Amino acid sequence: MSDKSAQMLSFIIGFFFFWFYVFIAGSIFNNDVLSFPYIILTIYFFISIFTFPIVSLESGEETSGWEPLSSKYSLIFAYLVSPIWVIIKIFKN
Repeated sequence: MSDKSAQMLSFIIGFFFFWFYVFIAGSIFNNDVLSFPYIILTIYFFISIFTFPIVSLESGEETSGWEPLSSKYSLIFAYLVSPIWVIIKIFKN
């Protein structure tokens, strides 16, 4: 798979995770995602949509032979930490 198609697939997966958060928070828990405590989390997850493709390619290259990362929760974990990962990379350089 080429890098461009992997980035597009990661963007779609990130958008799906964001939509899932909005659905869970809005429909099931009956919370407004644009009210105060949830707006911070909404902004963070919105940023994660755009940082997730970068992190998914980098983490895939760095951990290619690492067995525990192949679990079914690795995409969710990468989505959750992607903004932090990008900020650390920016400040390292």
